[in-house]
Amino acid sequence: MLSNFQLAAIIKLNARVRLLRIPLHQNLQNTLAEIWYTQLRTFVEGVQKIAFDAGYQPEQHERFQLEDYEPPEWLQNQTSRTVHVLDPINNNDALVESIRGIAGFAHDDRGTELILFQNFSRSHVIVPGQFLFLQRDTYETTERRGLTLDNKLGAVYNVGDRELLFHNFRTVNTFLPLAEFYEEASEEQIREVLSHELLAPENTDTLATDTNQWFRKRFAMLKDSGVLDQYSARQIKSKSAGYDVEIKVSHGKIVFPAERQAAKKLLQFLNEELYRGAITEKLYETNSKREAD
Repeated sequence: MLSNFQLAAIIKLNARVRLLRIPLHQNLQNTLAEIWYTQLRTFVEGVQKIAFDAGYQPEQHERFQLEDYEPPEWLQNQTSRTVHVLDPINNNDALVESIRGIAGFAHDDRGTELILFQNFSRSHVIVPGQFLFLQRDTYETTERRGLTLDNKLGAVYNVGDRELLFHNFRTVNTFLPLAEFYEEASEEQIREVLSHELLAPENTDTLATDTNQWFRKRFAMLKDSGVLDQYSARQIKSKSAGYDVEIKVSHGKIVFPAERQAAKKLLQFLNEELYRGAITEKLYETNSKREAD
């Protein structure tokens, strides 16, 4: 069983990431502790741990393993003993829209301090007027925003062993910064990405040769994502409204700018790092604080 179970929301506002406590009634807290314990067992028991390889899609019974993982600053020193002093999220309903993940803090039955993570998307937000609940014989709606939780874990962090287990890089990269563990794309691989039929680069040579580590990692992520194979330029452009990125389409292709800041924004958008699931409407975002030059 899980003891001292506490729940927190991972909030991202602009470049700032913080944890906010999710207050729970005691009965609900006990119920969720049982549910998350079942999810934990499903996630860790009988699985094979493998070293993270960005080009490999793990099987159902496999989990990527990162040893000596250092949590981001906003998560460091947080345990099941400290979460209760965090500011509660219910003081500001608007922050619900900025949730990037759900973290559960607890001890397992061996006393091990764990942080359990669930994915969170906009579809998990209960919006007044859009969700109906049966009360007695009629349906009613909630007056304030609410949350729905996932039915499985996305990652588990063992605090003592500093071990992070996860199954899907792009999903976990939503709420934990993992880009630094991604191998950099070579010049040849960057040229391969830029030669995709969906892209029209302004200056391939500059983008492929005069670039830093941040860009090389994002080109590698874009290469592995398959986004360019799944969506048209018009479909991608249609999803860009409100994401602070200008996407130019010419003759059915996305113009890939040579200017560094514009190129960075485009790469972030195509890798769904700016916000949650901008293209696929799934939960993808990074909390990495590394900036492009």
